[in-house]
Amino acid sequence: MIRVGLSEGQASAILTADDAYVARDALTGQGLDKFAGNTLTTITVKEKKLAINGKAISAKAVRFLIADSRTMRYLSVAGKKYHGNIVLTLAKDGTITVINEVKLDDYIGGVISEEMSPGWPMEALKAQAVAARTFAVYSLGLHNEDGYDVCATTHCQVYGGIESESPEGLRAVSSTRGEIMTYQGKPIYAAFHASSGGMTAGSEEAGGIALPYLKAVRDPLDNATPNREWQVSMTAKELASDLAAAGFRVGTLKAIELTPLKIGEGAADRYASGRLKQIRFIGTTQSVVVPGPKLRWIVGLPSTLADIRYGTEKKTTLNEKGKIEISGPNTVIVFQGTGRGHGIGFSQWGAKAMAAKKKYRDILSHYYKDVEYSFLF
Repeated sequence: MIRVGLSEGQASAILTADDAYVARDALTGQGLDKFAGNTLTTITVKEKKLAINGKAISAKAVRFLIADSRTMRYLSVAGKKYHGNIVLTLAKDGTITVINEVKLDDYIGGVISEEMSPGWPMEALKAQAVAARTFAVYSLGLHNEDGYDVCATTHCQVYGGIESESPEGLRAVSSTRGEIMTYQGKPIYAAFHASSGGMTAGSEEAGGIALPYLKAVRDPLDNATPNREWQVSMTAKELASDLAAAGFRVGTLKAIELTPLKIGEGAADRYASGRLKQIRFIGTTQSVVVPGPKLRWIVGLPSTLADIRYGTEKKTTLNEKGKIEISGPNTVIVFQGTGRGHGIGFSQWGAKAMAAKKKYRDILSHYYKDVEYSFLF
């Protein structure tokens, strides 16, 4: 069972089910109420207490579940159906947190088609299922302070419940039932991303620690990714403003120092994959060194496998010398690069291409080094 945080900060929640369902104190198991199928139940906060249909209760958390667990019936909250139970907790700020308690593979069934198109090759879907399941097990307890294990957004994995399921996705989940990747007997951090741009990143390249199974690897089949190449343009004045808003105040930008990009070659300011490790901005006030992963969020780069062009609106020149002289505030700065996402681990577009000839474990072993496969159930 995994606890998925569906939403936080709610003033109320509305539940129903397609069969009879009950409410119990989530801590003691004591029965609180029962409801007929298709009956709407509203939970609010009344005088700092949870209230069911306007009646305040002493329980700090309420678990809703189908009365007869032998039936294939589902609870719904906020108009969406979910396997398992729904738990509503009273947060410290007096709002309601909505949690779905669900079996692990039912959870993965609601994740896989959110993270990968169900129309993609089955071996790619199987690889995604194993990666998503492994990531979930590795992440158990990540949001313990919030009262659940994982959230339902891209911070963890996108999860949409029953409505996000697809026949192809469920087939991939059932074909790999309970399967995860481990390293030295422990579930791995099975990070994944959209497109590697031709080379994945080591785990340390996005601000984390170096993990032996997450190293930068060549990913030549990723080249079929739509919109893999990208550009983000701005003036030198706009760039200085963005940097200042993030706490890196340089005044008027005068120069940028960055080793030219060579994919698969590191440098003092680039990681082994070629991704940005750091970049120096020289201004009239001071010079600052900005970490590559930080810069990605400051200026909105799709990835850090990037270089710089500079010049005017009509003509720009590629960074070839490692130092870009800024002629004025209207100088055009173009970050250009390849790939989508942090680049760590499993490339979804690379997996799609590899699935034409390889099995799912071969795909996974390309991205995650020296891992073993085991079954939870």
